[in-house]
Amino acid sequence: MIGLRALFTFGVFAGMIALCVVGWNYGGVGGLIGGALGFLLRLPGRGLDWGERLGNAYVGALMGMPIGFLIGGVWMVGLPALVAAVNNAPQ
Repeated sequence: MIGLRALFTFGVFAGMIALCVVGWNYGGVGGLIGGALGFLLRLPGRGLDWGERLGNAYVGALMGMPIGFLIGGVWMVGLPALVAAVNNAPQ
């Protein structure tokens, strides 16, 4: 059962990275940056040994990727659409 759990967690991580790469033009770079920031912010946190700290950092990366992807999508797609709508206001 532990092998299936490890396979699932690896699949989730690899799938999120693949989603960020496929959606690169729609904010995928934000997902990768968010994952890296989540990893680095959770690494020095509480933990008795490095195994626990790396586990916490892995969870931080999994939490940072979707949030970064969302922020990157707003930055790459939403903000230009908003600026275009404001600049082309009807007279």
